[in-house]
Amino acid sequence: MVVGTTNSSFNKLHNNLLRSDSNLNSSIERISSGKKITKASDSPSELAVLAALQAQTRGITQQISNGMSEISMLQTAEGALDSTSQSLQRMSELSVQAANGTLTDSDRSAIMAEIKELSAGIDKTASSTEFNSKKLLDGSLSVTLTGGREFSQGAADVASLGLSKISVADQADASKAIESVKSAIDKVSSYRSQIGATVNGINSEISNYQTSLINTVSAQSQIEDVDMAAEIINMNRESLQSKFAIKAFDMQNVTASKVLNLLG
Repeated sequence: MVVGTTNSSFNKLHNNLLRSDSNLNSSIERISSGKKITKASDSPSELAVLAALQAQTRGITQQISNGMSEISMLQTAEGALDSTSQSLQRMSELSVQAANGTLTDSDRSAIMAEIKELSAGIDKTASSTEFNSKKLLDGSLSVTLTGGREFSQGAADVASLGLSKISVADQADASKAIESVKSAIDKVSSYRSQIGATVNGINSEISNYQTSLINTVSAQSQIEDVDMAAEIINMNRESLQSKFAIKAFDMQNVTASKVLNLLG
């Protein structure tokens, strides 16, 4: 009867020792990693929530990255349109100059040569401006942007701007050229305004995503990150309990040995 009781106590102390060691090791692991959940068995329900939050975090981060890429694309288009706008401003100056009644045919021919050069530059800008292999100013760009916003960019070549037949051969043609160039300038300005408004909209979407990301990461941190102060206290407690369990286990071994000696 005494031996049975001794064995029962021995098993209980042995189990206590194993449990204390396991708890201590888990506490040390949490402190080392800084994470409250280091394995699925720590908290299956919280682990499921954490996995969902991590997936949400990745999704939001990708949306922000997409928005930044879209802004880069639009800024590339806007920069090219700025170059086109400067060329048109120069064409406007030349058209006004050509309307001067004191100019000779030779003077107007020289002006027209420069206008043709500027026109060629505008066409080159329209055909060569691209972002990640997408043509931006040839009229083919039509995309769905962050937040489901649809964006299409009109063509900005000479023909699309209504300048393919521009001439300053005489005063009458020069006067028509002035109006044609003004219309082209207005069209490019409207393109740039549209891009500016779209960039502002994307920036607003990014700001919303960033706020959502902060909230999601915060929620993730509350579940995942360990409270260091509390965990250190817990580790010290588990360490003491482990020491007590070892001492009690050793004492039980001594007692069991004495009992067996008496029985022998």
